[in-house]
Amino acid sequence: TPAGAGRTGLLEHLKRVAQVGLEQSPVPVAAVGIATAGWVNRDTGTVAYATDNLPGWTGAPIAGEIGAVVNLPVGVENDANALAVAEYRFGLAQGLPDFVCITLGTGVGGGCYVNGRLNHGKHWFANALGHITIESAGLPCTCGRKGCLEVYANSSALVRYAGGGAVSAEAVIARANGGDEKARAAVRQLGEYLALGLASIIHMFDPEMVILSGGLVQDNALLMDHLRQRLAGEVNAFAQRSLVVEASQLGYFGGVVGAAAVAEQRLLAVG
Repeated sequence: TPAGAGRTGLLEHLKRVAQVGLEQSPVPVAAVGIATAGWVNRDTGTVAYATDNLPGWTGAPIAGEIGAVVNLPVGVENDANALAVAEYRFGLAQGLPDFVCITLGTGVGGGCYVNGRLNHGKHWFANALGHITIESAGLPCTCGRKGCLEVYANSSALVRYAGGGAVSAEAVIARANGGDEKARAAVRQLGEYLALGLASIIHMFDPEMVILSGGLVQDNALLMDHLRQRLAGEVNAFAQRSLVVEASQLGYFGGVVGAAAVAEQRLLAVG
């Protein structure tokens, strides 16, 4: 993603990606789905708001710009919401009316199903789970506030906890899996902060399942085990909830699968 190119550069990039996809598809294409960072107005396919991680992305008319090039219906959704749609259609949450998805990577995103429907909120800003405050005077976040869960549970945080010599979150996880105690302590510290944020989310939504996805979850059984253990002590009436906490089985391309499901929804809406 050429984030530094601004709105125009990123839209042009998406147009090229969409055109290549159409040209290389082995089957006829009926609609296009796009999962993007930022909160999205699903009705218009426009970015309602985005942080400075994508400069100028607020207000980007994605569906209109891409639709004019591909001449097909275009569905657009927030990337974490798209993952929730993928889990509902094809993953662990099939048939579940109430569940929460958390994505852990460069940022911390979320998608929530309530009574069988994806929660968007009145202004399309719902599910900003990475921006729950867990440290009132904490580190600065890209959203402009301080102490957000995202700052303490993203890839950069894991590298920070591991200290000198850690070059990437993937390297820290590999070292932890190999028995390096410093790396294992870093993973557990990330799990501590994640449990604090998730406890508030669970108290708010009372889901029957929490699904975690993203680079920090891949091949990271230590994080999942520690998180389950800490949630039992952080969540009220935990034993009575029968809450299931699992890692997504959709893998690295879960958001892409979700974008396909969003495209299908858009096709049905216009057809």
